[in-house]
Amino acid sequence: MSFSKVSASRTTASDAELFAIRLEVSKVTSIDIEHIIIITDSLGSAGKTVDPSVYSGQAYFLVICSILRLFFCSGLSHKINF
Repeated sequence: MSFSKVSASRTTASDAELFAIRLEVSKVTSIDIEHIIIITDSLGSAGKTVDPSVYSGQAYFLVICSILRLFFCSGLSHKINF
């Protein structure tokens, strides 16, 4: 597994966790898989990845949802678990 570095400037811990989830969802959906399992110690941040209400990290929500929409539309057996 390769790790990449991305500069995030000043940010909150919640935004950093959302950013990390966004990076991983982008990476794993680029390969041929049917099931995504996200393991995190912050279920609150994981829940925000699919929360449409207004909050500071909503830009991550929009990106993650657009990626997941393509993922779910590409196969009926596709699923995600937190």
